[in-house]
Amino acid sequence: MLAAVVRLSRSLANPRSTPFGSTVLTRTQLDVLFVLAHAPAPVTPGQLAALLHVTPGAITQLVDQLREHDLVEQFVSDQDGRVRLLRLTSAARSQVEAFETVAIQRSAPWFDTLTDDALTELAGLLAQVKGGS
Repeated sequence: MLAAVVRLSRSLANPRSTPFGSTVLTRTQLDVLFVLAHAPAPVTPGQLAALLHVTPGAITQLVDQLREHDLVEQFVSDQDGRVRLLRLTSAARSQVEAFETVAIQRSAPWFDTLTDDALTELAGLLAQVKGGS
C-alpha cells in the first residue's frame, strides 16, 4: 500500500508545474491558496492558521506575500468590522481551477478501474488518514 501511495504522490507531483506561472510559491503558500479555493465562505486568518497548523504571525506574513502577487484579497466582515476575511482574487481562483483540472486529468487513469462506490469508499478512507485535511 505504501508503495502505491508513493508512486501516486510522485505521479501527481510531476511535472512540477505551478498554477501561477513564473510566480514561485512555497508549499505553505500553495496550501493557503488551496484552502481558500475550497472553503465554502471567506476564511479568517485565525481559521487559516488553525487549519494549517501554523502561527497567526506566519499567516500574516504568508497573506501579505500572496496579496503582493494579487492572489489573495483581505476585506472587512459585513457582520463585524473588527473581523478580517480572506479569499482568492478572481484571477487566482481561475488559475487554481485550471491547475486542478489538469491535475485531475493527469491522475484519473490511476482510478479508472474503480467503481463509483469504490471511489467513494477510498475518499472516505483517505479522509480518515491522520494528517489529512
